[in-house]
Amino acid sequence: MAEPDDDPVYRDSKREALIILLAWAACMVWSVSYCYLNGYTRHDRVPGEVSALLPTLDQRDRTLESLTTPFGLGIPDWALWGIVVPWIVCVFFSAWFCFVYMTDDPEPQDRGEDEHLVNPAVED
Repeated sequence: MAEPDDDPVYRDSKREALIILLAWAACMVWSVSYCYLNGYTRHDRVPGEVSALLPTLDQRDRTLESLTTPFGLGIPDWALWGIVVPWIVCVFFSAWFCFVYMTDDPEPQDRGEDEHLVNPAVED
């Protein structure tokens, strides 16, 4: 009996799942870390909290206006670069992955591996 790793459908599915998992992990790390680091710099520095450990706006060469209305959109810049832009990138990546990268694998009957399904009397 063939091992699951020998099946090209299983092998392709495993590779595609790994790519999706890596893309999801990269987006999660980017969004969480970017929003965490840049969103907290907006708040007042409170001793003992994360905001006290991060650099001030002056040290990061940022102004208060840049936190509130980048490009005149009315949303904080950390939300734009940490959430909106990654979502847009993910939509384009998903479209490319689904419509260009992924391919259909042949069905077992097309590969001649379904003899036991056609004739149940044939056993391995």
